[in-house]
Amino acid sequence: MRHLPLLLLLACNIDNDLGTDDEKEVPFDSGGDWKPPVDTEDTGDGDDSGGGTVEDPPECESQFFAGSTVPQVEECYQEAPTPGTFTPVVLWDTQSFSYNGSSSSCMMQPIVCPLTDDDGDGDIDENDIADVVIITYSPGVLRALSGDDGSELWGTAGSGGIQITGGAACGDLDDDGRVEVIAATSAGVEVFDNEGNDVWSTSGCSGHMDATSDAPSIHDLDADGEPEVIIGNCIIDNDGNVIGQGDYGTGSSSNVGSAGVAADIDQDGELEVVAGNALYDIDGNAIWYNGGQDGYPAVGNFDSDNYGEIVVTGDAQMRVIDDDGTVLCSTSIPSASASYGGPPTVADFDGDGEAEIGVAANSTYTVFESDCDVLWQYTGTTDPSSGNTGSSVFDFEGDGVADVVYADEHWVWVFDGEDGDVKMQEAYHSNNTWLEYPTIADITGDGSADIAACHTPGSWGSYTGVTVYGDADASWRPGRRIWNQHGYSITNVEDDGSIPQYEETNWLTYNNYRSGDLTPGEGYSGPDLFADIVDVCDVECDQGNVWVWVQVANQGYNDVEDPFDLEIWGDTDSGWVLLHTETWSTTVTQGTKSDALEIHLSGVPVPLYDVMAMVDGGDNSSLSQVDECHEDNNESAAGYAQICF
Repeated sequence: MRHLPLLLLLACNIDNDLGTDDEKEVPFDSGGDWKPPVDTEDTGDGDDSGGGTVEDPPECESQFFAGSTVPQVEECYQEAPTPGTFTPVVLWDTQSFSYNGSSSSCMMQPIVCPLTDDDGDGDIDENDIADVVIITYSPGVLRALSGDDGSELWGTAGSGGIQITGGAACGDLDDDGRVEVIAATSAGVEVFDNEGNDVWSTSGCSGHMDATSDAPSIHDLDADGEPEVIIGNCIIDNDGNVIGQGDYGTGSSSNVGSAGVAADIDQDGELEVVAGNALYDIDGNAIWYNGGQDGYPAVGNFDSDNYGEIVVTGDAQMRVIDDDGTVLCSTSIPSASASYGGPPTVADFDGDGEAEIGVAANSTYTVFESDCDVLWQYTGTTDPSSGNTGSSVFDFEGDGVADVVYADEHWVWVFDGEDGDVKMQEAYHSNNTWLEYPTIADITGDGSADIAACHTPGSWGSYTGVTVYGDADASWRPGRRIWNQHGYSITNVEDDGSIPQYEETNWLTYNNYRSGDLTPGEGYSGPDLFADIVDVCDVECDQGNVWVWVQVANQGYNDVEDPFDLEIWGDTDSGWVLLHTETWSTTVTQGTKSDALEIHLSGVPVPLYDVMAMVDGGDNSSLSQVDECHEDNNESAAGYAQICF
């Protein structure tokens, strides 16, 4: 018997480029369970003229490789952090500006993203301190402030058409490693680089946006690597060309403003633009229009399928719409009158594992169940001028309880997500309010989340500019250093400000909208699968047979009890092709490696250069069946130069 040299230990966990799923050919049938062949002996007929004894043909013999323990990876286990305190204080406050100082009132949701290379490594990314972007008036001025102390970085009036109460967004539009900043104008958007220099603008969206308090958003709708900008139902490419416009809703109530929202509602791999009564493709064509009233949208999942549902608020109403436009439930927003009711927030407010919906009105903040029943309501907020503001959610203390952040005309509030109890009523605030809400991020770079809220002078005070609030003990859970747009959903932007080409569906992981991540405060332990090819036998290559012995290991901290696929791939003249698939259904205990599985590969191609074992979808996390702490070490080649030739 001849076996190839054992080289796996030198090549464990090699990450091989297998191409896309479409490129993975499966031209070979897997063999059945191999049984050692029965020895046969041909001694001839005893006639010396027959050439003597005929030797047995070479064959592979069954082998046994025992399981063992393996070192566990520390990153796969994290203890639950000690809950923080809740002692909010003002960290910094910028109310006046050197550039165009007469423009100081801010009626928008502050945007947080990295604009400067603070650590001096030549990159601007999540390792740098976040910066805050706001629009002040009058005139409309886009301003960037340093996140650590609120000092001015730059300000610009652009071409003079920035919406004075409009919104902004930031993200890397041109894939140069630095974010661009987008400001709403009266008929479109204007785009600036990270230093405030004008890049491009478009005014082709008139009639497809509200033109007052519009909030733009950035998404790669068609997953081509080039993000689009959405404002109202107007869709703009990353060069400033209008490529689509819807015919129905713009994501606005009859009050004011529009909120740009996009998500893969139908799970077809491309994002749709979401309005209050319609769903559009990238060209602005209506996928459906339900004939209902427009409104401010948010997205989540409220039923048993993986498709998204849409929550719409405004005009004193809240409704939940299925992925096909069917209204699942609707209700009046308590104490809301006329056109009141701000953009909805989706989160697990009460910790029951199901998403709820938070809505602010003129004197109330209400949390609804997904069937439109009221979970709780706080009465005593003060927003009689518009009743139109939004809210955000985060678990500041890491105690497993969501905190709701909301700012009305007089106070910045924090409510307990379970029952609406008041945790903070900060009077260092005044605003006439439109579509804005407070932003939550690690703005000061101290590893603790902060709250940013804008101000305008009014009947409750004379505050202007923007204030950042934080915990006196810096004990709040870490937040991301980015919250890049009004329609924020965690998965719509990477930590460094880049826009994902393939945006992960938020509700399949977080199921929230206008909310931070509510899960990391909990302790974590997870498995980490990998496979070893411990031997290969090729002596029957001329008959298309190869045997491999594979061990499956778990170097994480949870046992894997659910089945997953073990695949054997071959490196051929046609590239890597699938040779065999095995369903692994035996528990893989944490910190152990299994006994080797013997696999017979039949009909293998020649030449065959190498073989690779792939567990649980390989390094493509979208194919994973097991939630692992590392999804990028699931492919392991044997490391041969040639097997069959």
